Order: sequence, then structure tokens, then C-alpha cells
Amino acid sequence: MTELSVESISPELGARVYVAPDHLLDEGVPEQCLELLNKHGVLVFPAIGISDELQVEFSNRVGKMKPSKIYSSGNGEEKSLGIYKVTMDPKRAKFIDYIVSNEYWHMDGTSYAIPPKATNLKCEMPSSSGGDTEFANLYLAYEQLPAEKKAQIDDLKVVHGVVAANLRWCKNPSLVDLERWMRDGPATEQPLVWKQADGRSALVVGSTADHIVGMDLDEGRALLKELLDWCTQPQFCYRHQWQQGDMVIWNNPGLLHRAHPYTQDSGRLMHRTTITGTEALS
Repeated sequence: MTELSVESISPELGARVYVAPDHLLDEGVPEQCLELLNKHGVLVFPAIGISDELQVEFSNRVGKMKPSKIYSSGNGEEKSLGIYKVTMDPKRAKFIDYIVSNEYWHMDGTSYAIPPKATNLKCEMPSSSGGDTEFANLYLAYEQLPAEKKAQIDDLKVVHGVVAANLRWCKNPSLVDLERWMRDGPATEQPLVWKQADGRSALVVGSTADHIVGMDLDEGRALLKELLDWCTQPQFCYRHQWQQGDMVIWNNPGLLHRAHPYTQDSGRLMHRTTITGTEALS
């Protein structure tokens, strides 16, 4: 079996994995990567420089890759392998509003019963400035909450949706945009504390969290902000500065993430695959 070289980024979050591209699909390697992902939360494959085909095959070996909606600013949908191209370039991205909203802390898939297991992001071209991706360890943040705060929030429910996320930066959306946001990420009630099968718990907070069910609107939003600020303290975070060819995969149920701001002319281009989740929010 191919042995991986693994270097911890910090005791709290992240590891670098060194493996040659032609060994990425060797027997046992994807399985080792899944174990490392569950342990470290974020796996960085520095400058591995793999093809789209290999990215897709690796994603399908770690789990089951979720088909992506592929948009083009031209006529019709762009043909692809199911890779979503993350870019602010208006010539290559139809819905830049979703890209901008990535600059706020969020967990993917909070509008659905079963969020994605993981996201695999490959750097085709790093940004000329900005564009780092930052991660926050929700497991550790919950673990270190004071006992009285855990008791306060244990049974609370939160309404999540794409509208809440996009209204954080877009204050006057069109009716067409609002309808699209509601269709793509409908308002959904979720537990504030996600108690997972492996015994760990994560706070389901971030930009998609609109309000707490049954609580005064301002009071509930203040609590959500307090918890988000707690989870994103420096000791719980890792910030990745992209280099061309990097691949980063992260364990979505245990993390928040965000992109640091970058401009439309920065050149930043990422190829993303999503690995289907297996565990419901409960």
C-alpha cells in the first residue's frame, strides 16, 4: 500500500499531504485520505497539479461526487465533467452573487437535510491579491464552549437559507434574484447543534443562519452573531494562501469556511467538486 507523507499544520486544524499525482488513486490511498480528513478537517495537497479527470475520479473514490450545476455566461449550459468553476470573471460566471456570498463564513448545504460530506477545491490560477480560503473548526469551538452556553443552546432551532446569506451584502435584490435564491437554497429549519454519529457536535451557524425559531428576532440574531464570533476565533482557524496546482479538501460537517475578498480582474480560478453527504442534520 502506498504510504502518504503527512505533516500537521496545527494541532487544531489541517494537515498537508504529500503524494505524487500518479499515486493518488493507488489502492488504499483515497481511503487513507478519508481517514485523515475526518481527523484533521482540512487536507492540503501542495502544488499537486492534477487534471480535472483525476480530481473527479479522486472525489468519487473518497466518496460519491455530487453532480454540479454548471453555468456559463454564453448560450446554454457549459459542458464539463461536473466540475464547478469558481470565478468572479463575468465572462465565465453567470451568477456572481453566489461567489460574492462565499466571502462570509458559511457551511455548505445548510438548506438541505443532508449537507455535503466534503468539498474538493483545486487552484487553476491563484488570485493576484486576496482570495485566500479560511476555515474554522466547529468541533473544537463547540467542545470549548462553557457548559452553561451549551445548555442554553442545546435544543434551539435555526432557519437557514440562501436569501439570508446574500442579503448580507446585496441590500436591494431584484425580485428575479430573490426567487432564484429561494429556489436554490430554500428556507429550512435546522438544529443549532448538530449532534453527529461519531459523537462530535458542531454549531450550525454562519451567513445562511437567519433567525432562531421562537426567539425574539434581534435577540436571536445577537446570539447567532455571538456564536459565530466564538467559532471564528484565531485559535480555531486555518487560512490557506493558494498556490497554482494546490488541491484542498475539507470536511464540511465540521467546518465553516470563507473566501477572502478578491476582484473580478484578479484572475482567480478554482475547480470545485462536491462529495455527497451521508449524515442528516439532526
